[in-house]
Amino acid sequence: MRPGGVLRAIAALALGFSVAGAALALDANTATQAELETIRGVGPALSARIVEARRARPFDDLDDLKARVRGIGDANLRRMREAGLSVGPSGRVQTFTGQPAAARPKRASRARTADAARR
Repeated sequence: MRPGGVLRAIAALALGFSVAGAALALDANTATQAELETIRGVGPALSARIVEARRARPFDDLDDLKARVRGIGDANLRRMREAGLSVGPSGRVQTFTGQPAAARPKRASRARTADAARR
């Protein structure tokens, strides 16, 4: 094989691995029934129930999927997660990024802080 051929073969192999890695990630909110069936533990009946449940409302997370789809238990959900099933954005905007308000320490308002600075 010529030197340029070796580099092309390596590049093709690297591309193949990156495409294979990308194929592992599958979003339960957007995957087709056939794509869902590629996940270990998901057959035609279960994939049909997943698609039907998300028509009513997209899944919030994998726990929501488990709660709403009959036939998904803890062990099956763990296998599906390990096989690359995930839940992407559900059309709902996530605004919570920290602790609940009750758990955060109270802080002074800007008006009270400005009044204290003037004194």
